[in-house]
Amino acid sequence: MKTVALHRWIKDARVEETRLDRGEITVHVFPTGDQITVAVGGRVTVDSSPALRSALLQLLRRSASQVIVIDLSAVSYLDMSGLATLLEALKAASENSVKLRLAAMSGQARALAEIAQLDTIYRAWGSEVEFR
Repeated sequence: MKTVALHRWIKDARVEETRLDRGEITVHVFPTGDQITVAVGGRVTVDSSPALRSALLQLLRRSASQVIVIDLSAVSYLDMSGLATLLEALKAASENSVKLRLAAMSGQARALAEIAQLDTIYRAWGSEVEFR
């Protein structure tokens, strides 16, 4: 399994750039104005979700941003462990007073999120899910 990680932080704990390539998943973190965007690609499975979990929790602990957007437009598959990772990130965001937004969820990932009523859970915690 190929693993490549790059993390750069600037003085005020804002992310400048983070890239993680762990075989079946890629995670790119970059600031966009007053928010941070986390672009996730590939298959989020029981094997790859720990890498996503680690990246998200580290970001939520270190970020000074009020809003973090998780862009799931390039996710081709999401299993229950991936869904659990997104729920754990929501809990951590709430504890750190960060609004979490899931963007561009589609296909199989969207179907699973709808079955699990992920959008309802996110709204109840003050965050949101955008299906496309």
